[in-house]
Amino acid sequence: MTPHEKKQILTLNDTLSKEVQIGLIESDHEKSRTIRQFCDRLTQLVPKIHVKKEDGDADEVPAIKIHNGLRYQAVPAGTEVAPFIDALNLLDSNTARIDEATYARLTKVELPTSLMIYISPQCKFCPEAVRQLLPLLTLNSNIRLTVIDAMYFPELAEMENIQSVPTLILEDHFRWSGSFQINEIVDVMKNRDPSMLGPVSLEMMLKEGKAGALAAMMLEKVQIFPAFYEVLAHPKWPVRLGAMVVMEELVENNLDLATQILKPLWERFHKVDDRVKGDLLYLFGQLKRTEILPQLQVILNGDYDPEVLEAAQEALNKIKSA
Repeated sequence: MTPHEKKQILTLNDTLSKEVQIGLIESDHEKSRTIRQFCDRLTQLVPKIHVKKEDGDADEVPAIKIHNGLRYQAVPAGTEVAPFIDALNLLDSNTARIDEATYARLTKVELPTSLMIYISPQCKFCPEAVRQLLPLLTLNSNIRLTVIDAMYFPELAEMENIQSVPTLILEDHFRWSGSFQINEIVDVMKNRDPSMLGPVSLEMMLKEGKAGALAAMMLEKVQIFPAFYEVLAHPKWPVRLGAMVVMEELVENNLDLATQILKPLWERFHKVDDRVKGDLLYLFGQLKRTEILPQLQVILNGDYDPEVLEAAQEALNKIKSA
């Protein structure tokens, strides 16, 4: 932290009206320690800020969670510091300013939305790009934003083929590089097809207890949303559980639609761990479709964990008894 960055952060002692709590998601990632050190230094400089540490998955990218809607996968430095301070002040005041026309559009964003913006400490255009997005988070709880330092996490930037900053990505389907109009972003969020929801947004719905709403969307579209397969095979049990609740609704209301999961999930079967395999086999049994019997027999004849073999046998028995 440079002297100038320290001076910027110290202004929070005057601007924060009350104590605020932020989160620190830690993991075994090599950058987790540096982000923790930044948070420790932040609380030393600004006693009103308290950090609640959370254990993420071993391979999870560490992050600073300003509130439910905003994560920083970065150690704010250079030009990144000013919008980071703005985010903390917004958390304190919970008052955001936005023009009336944009606000009217924003209130009609009913689908969960996941945004990622890639920035860097040297980028002079990045602070304004982040500032434009911050009010959206406090005015609509359906919106989530992750701010990612492309220099600090080059593997993430490479994965998304980031060529320049700032780059804003919405649900893997839309991206803007350089400057953008906030009205355009809001219009895309408001008008997009529910079938284009990404796995992060579907996970948001499940965590918020909206499994029934997600099932209703797919039943209305008569389509299994492409990202839904990822949450069905998610490594975290609570996410899979929510997805399985959705499947119960689909099985009950449109069995032919529900059966569409068989081939895509079988293609993922050998790539997931044994716990996920067991849940997928349970779903196969619930569908009671004989076309999956050859695959179940392959498992029973293979070298699998005893619990996986047991789940395969239970699925096979359920299908044969239907």
